[in-house]
Amino acid sequence: MTKILKERFFLQKTKINSTLIGILGLTMVTRLDSVMAPSIVKIQQTFPQADVTQVESIASIGDVASMIASFIFGFILTKITYKHAALIGLSLLAAGGLLPIFIHQSIAQLLFFALIVGLGSGVITTVLPSLSAATYQGERRSKQFGWNVALEDGFAMVWIVLGGFLANISWQDNYYIYGITLVAWILALFFVPNLHPKDTATTTTSGAQPTKNRWGLIISLLLIAMIVEMLVAVLSNKMAIYLHTYHIGGPSTAGQALVFVRAASIVTGVFISFFRRTLHNYLLAGGFGSILIGASLFIKIHTFVASAIGAFLIGTGGAIILITVPFLLSNLTAATTYPIVMGSFSALTSLGFAFSAWFFKYVTAWFTTNNLSGTFILTALISGMIMMLLIVTNLQKRATLPNEKIEEV
Repeated sequence: MTKILKERFFLQKTKINSTLIGILGLTMVTRLDSVMAPSIVKIQQTFPQADVTQVESIASIGDVASMIASFIFGFILTKITYKHAALIGLSLLAAGGLLPIFIHQSIAQLLFFALIVGLGSGVITTVLPSLSAATYQGERRSKQFGWNVALEDGFAMVWIVLGGFLANISWQDNYYIYGITLVAWILALFFVPNLHPKDTATTTTSGAQPTKNRWGLIISLLLIAMIVEMLVAVLSNKMAIYLHTYHIGGPSTAGQALVFVRAASIVTGVFISFFRRTLHNYLLAGGFGSILIGASLFIKIHTFVASAIGAFLIGTGGAIILITVPFLLSNLTAATTYPIVMGSFSALTSLGFAFSAWFFKYVTAWFTTNNLSGTFILTALISGMIMMLLIVTNLQKRATLPNEKIEEV
């Protein structure tokens, strides 16, 4: 009997390790939709007659497609297997990213391919958390969500640097970065399980499958994720303007400061277990507290060091929340519904990022004529309000199972 149990444990462990390789392949490509940003100027020079906004949309239109694909594919994933879904997403990424190497006669063509890339990205960002939740349980699941975020941002930094290097040669060469999707496709073919979500029942920390969706808490967590993405997007929208306004630096300095946001995600992803053990049921509140302190630095101290620290704190808070929310959702959602919930999660976070600039533009006008300082003041106010609301309502504790333990695995 003991021998049989050991054999089953070994097979299960081998299966999980195999799936981890597939998960790694997916994390390699989740942020490829922004890899063409370094080539925008050169594309504009190649097509001088094209509308500037259209050219700039090559680097951003994928976000819209990703948002739509995430929501729709959340439903589709309940009908097909993880392997098939991953291969579809990677095929879209490969087609949209590699075909422009050969077909690039007009901006319209490049925009079309950018849309295809966005669709593929949306599929992958829906499959990845669902597969991670189905593969792991408890603290190991939380750690895997953290590693996913760390690897996504780590790979994103590498691809953007390589993309910039290739863009200096030719903007067409920038598209060669998408060759990594072929590697990910092969990994997915061999290592992503050919299983349906209902066959890999998403289990809670205690090992029991949720049979009833707790929609009140689910919707609250989805809204929290959208809001935090909206707050973190302030850095992408305002950093260059902020540094220029206060005579701190130019575009290259802004790029250096924004690296601290990526670095924060990587560090947080690696050490998410430490944050969980330290903050327990106040982890979400702590995330918003970090954003509050980071935004306050931008308001009070106008130096590069303060900007870098502020960016790191905002990035840390955002990463804590965007790692924790999917984990909590896995406690609240039945296995067959989880892909739909995670599709909504991906769609709403994309919406939050895209909607951020417009939100702050109009809301800050209610209390100040200075949109720049008003944006960081409003960021701090929103963070403080949600932090207090989370503490008062004890939302995280209610979304956490009573017998859940924080432990090293």
